[in-house]
Amino acid sequence: MARLTVKNVGPIREADFEVKKYTVFIGPQGSGKSTLAKLIAIGGDEEIWADKNPTLYTASGDFLGKYGLWDYILPSKSSFLFAEKGQYSVVYGETETAEWTLWMEPSNSDNNLDTAVFTPNLYIPTERHIFPLLSDAIWSLLGAKINLPESVKAFGAEFEQARNTSSQLQIPFLNIHYRRENGRDFVYYAHEKAVPLANSASGYQAVVPLLVTVEHQREHCGDSRFIIEEPELNLYPTAQKDLIYNLVSGLDPKKAYGGTEWVFTTHSPYVLSALNTLMLAYKVAHQSEENRTKVEAIIPARHWINPDDFAAYYVDEGTVRSIINPKTGLISDNELDDVSEDLAGEQDQLLELYRSFLHA
Repeated sequence: MARLTVKNVGPIREADFEVKKYTVFIGPQGSGKSTLAKLIAIGGDEEIWADKNPTLYTASGDFLGKYGLWDYILPSKSSFLFAEKGQYSVVYGETETAEWTLWMEPSNSDNNLDTAVFTPNLYIPTERHIFPLLSDAIWSLLGAKINLPESVKAFGAEFEQARNTSSQLQIPFLNIHYRRENGRDFVYYAHEKAVPLANSASGYQAVVPLLVTVEHQREHCGDSRFIIEEPELNLYPTAQKDLIYNLVSGLDPKKAYGGTEWVFTTHSPYVLSALNTLMLAYKVAHQSEENRTKVEAIIPARHWINPDDFAAYYVDEGTVRSIINPKTGLISDNELDDVSEDLAGEQDQLLELYRSFLHA
C-alpha cells in the first residue's frame, strides 16, 4: 500500500520496505523502530502539509523537530522517500531552491495532489501514560513551558479533544468503563466503584488515552493510519492479546472500520503472537465453509487479518528484514520469542549441572 526508503537517518543506515495495512516493527532498544514509525507519520501529518498545489507540496513548520529527528539527520547523507499508494511521494533531500527540505510530489504524470487520497496519521507515543497524571495540572505545566516533545503534545491535544467530545467509553475486555465527569477522568470497575484514572492501575493509564483517542478518530475522522509505540505498555500478556484484537476490529462489534491502517512498534512476543493468530484464523476460515463456521466460534470474523495485508520487520544493525515466512504468510515461528529460547537454553544448562550435583 505504501513504501518507505531510508538512508542514514538515526540508527537506520539503509532500509527499503513495504508499509501495508498492518505493519509491525520489532527489535532491540535503540535499533530504529520509532525512527521508522516517525518517518511514516510525517507522510500523513496534516499539520506539516499546510500549503498544497497540484504539482509541488512543500512542508511547513519544524517537521523534524516535531518528531525529535533533528539530531538524527546527517547533512548531505540523510534521505528518505515515502511513496503512498502509488499516488504521491514524500521526499526529504536536496532541491533546486534549498539544500535540504521536505516536499510532496505526484508519483507519476497521471496523478496530481488535488486528487490524491491522503491518509491522515495519528501518532501515539509511549508517553501517552503521562496524560492521566498531568490531567489536573496540564495547563499550568504548559504555561511553565515544560519541555515536552512536540509529538507528545500533539497527541495530548488529540486526547483532550477526544475526551471532551466522547466523554465515556466502555472497554469490555478490561471490564472497565471510562467516564469524564466534571473535568476529571474516572475508571469505573464492574462493581461501579469509581477511581480517578490518575490513581488507577498503570495499564489503564496507558491504554485509556490510546483507546479513547483511537475510537474518537475512527468515529469522527474516517479512515486513518494509527502509528502506535508499544501498544503492550504496562499490560498483562492476556490483556495485550485482547487489546490487539480490539484495536483491529474496534470496541463496538456493531461498527466496522475497514479502511483503518496500523503501524506498531513493539518489544512483545505476545503482540506478535496475537497478530499471527488473527492471520491464522483468516487462513483456516478460508479453507472451507465448514472451517469458517468453526473458526468464527473461536474468533469472530471481524478480528481476522488477511496475511496479504500484513508486514512484520525485525529492525537491527541499521536495517530491517522481513520476519514473514514466505510459505505460510505468517510470522516465522523462530521469530516469535527468541528470548524464551535463550532462557530455555540457559535453564537446560543449569538443570544439567543441578542433576549432575545430585548424582555425584
